[in-house]
Amino acid sequence: MFKIKKIKTVQFLAKNLSIFIFVFGLYACNKEPENTPLSEYCKVINEKLYSFSRLSDFEKNKFDKLKKSRFSKYKKDFLEAAETFNVEWELLAAVAFQESQWDPKARSATQVKGMMMLTLPTAASVGVTNRLDPIQSIYGGAQYIADLTSSMNYGTSSGDKIAFILASYNLGTTNIKNAIDAIDKNSNEVTWLDLEGYLLNLKSSMDSKDYSRGQQTVDFVERVRDYYYLLLAQNCSDEEI
Repeated sequence: MFKIKKIKTVQFLAKNLSIFIFVFGLYACNKEPENTPLSEYCKVINEKLYSFSRLSDFEKNKFDKLKKSRFSKYKKDFLEAAETFNVEWELLAAVAFQESQWDPKARSATQVKGMMMLTLPTAASVGVTNRLDPIQSIYGGAQYIADLTSSMNYGTSSGDKIAFILASYNLGTTNIKNAIDAIDKNSNEVTWLDLEGYLLNLKSSMDSKDYSRGQQTVDFVERVRDYYYLLLAQNCSDEEI
């Protein structure tokens, strides 16, 4: 399971307890029902999590627009698939956005397809027969993330582990295992920073002139994290309604 939600929330509450006491105390005496402590709490959480993101305002606005126009059609399916395979729906949805911007008909030049942009071998391994079927793709992606989670033996923290899982989703489990094994540390001591540094210096036949395959994987991990934070921020307000 992705533990960043619980860890970050606890740390944030601990570091900002005085702010919440002030905010809650300020609004406890406010007679306007729409200005509740919960709404103010969500506002602060929203602003804090948005500040973690390194996305541009244009990217954030596009994300918000597509969340309303595309994601809303499939939110129930993301929730049910995540519950079925015991993964966080925000993580699942963040991967889907990075992969396809929630477009069920997405395709790439390398012939990965669908909402979760599954390869043919990966689709077959999780029982997906039609990668362009959005429900199959969402459930297949959830199962694949769950499979990666259960087989991941690397990482010194939950944050490292999920970064390795995302890197494996993007680059393949064998490539990530080989990269971790090549780092001059015991495998159980390798951190995401170690793997990130290795990938950024990795040269491979998959590199283009201006963009290495290792850089692409690092960017994938970081951007999924950014979209995950946005979903966490918005989820507070969504659950309040």
